[in-house]
Amino acid sequence: MQRFHLSACLWFAVLAVSVGGFAAEVSAAGPIADKALEAAVRQQVFEKRDKPDDLTEDDLKKVFILEGRNKGIKDLSGLEKCPNLALINLAGNEIEKVDQLKDLKNLQSLDLSKNKIVDITPLANIKALQFVELSDNQITAVDPLADLPKLSALYIAGNKIANAAPLANLKKLSSLDLARNQLTDVAPLAPLVPNLMTFKLSENQISNLAPFAAAAPRMLLLLEKNQIADLGPLVEACKKDSAGDKRFAPFLRLYLIGNPLNDAAKTAQIEALKGCGVKVYLEAEKK
Repeated sequence: MQRFHLSACLWFAVLAVSVGGFAAEVSAAGPIADKALEAAVRQQVFEKRDKPDDLTEDDLKKVFILEGRNKGIKDLSGLEKCPNLALINLAGNEIEKVDQLKDLKNLQSLDLSKNKIVDITPLANIKALQFVELSDNQITAVDPLADLPKLSALYIAGNKIANAAPLANLKKLSSLDLARNQLTDVAPLAPLVPNLMTFKLSENQISNLAPFAAAAPRMLLLLEKNQIADLGPLVEACKKDSAGDKRFAPFLRLYLIGNPLNDAAKTAQIEALKGCGVKVYLEAEKK
């Protein structure tokens, strides 16, 4: 629901973008080579939605929203001529390169999940981005996302990320999904914890909870299927908080399903966390 609400807000924000002073129409037969992409763009050009007329560069300047999920799109060539795009949803396609997006200064919401993307360097230049969904690609490096000042929601699960440290600079993040990657150390992300409402790290190789304990998490913390055996550091932090200001322990929801917890963790430590108000989940919730 939180993800839907953010996307909906951005969609309405797009409608408020004012556009004026369009250049004189320049004939550009076939400015978009990929037929599936061209069809998706055409749906946003009311005058040519059901006509065979070629799209022109002037038409492309009038496109603010692009929806094209599961259309077999491979090539984004031509989108660089859509400077007013504010929302792109091209999930479930066959896209490998995103170079054409680098100069889309107005782009706020981007969903390219379930594609074949490896390099996201072009996204570094899009400072207006607030919502980014890149799950289930082949991304190895998140450095290009490190300096996106408005980014508040990042979903990048199911990639090949071993180092998420560059994301520590994203102080406006409220939701971060790094599940199904190759992470072992999340200590560099501790500065993000106080502001995060949802932090998903399921199916990585994390064993140490100390970074979370030190950062006072008051969030939904999903750590299923990692390598966590000992809950000691988090227990001590929660006890201290519970005896004091109660700033985070009563608000923490901790998912530990599928971890190799030791005997102390399964018994005394779990009970201690619950005693501090932490909600602990060791089994999948029944629907």
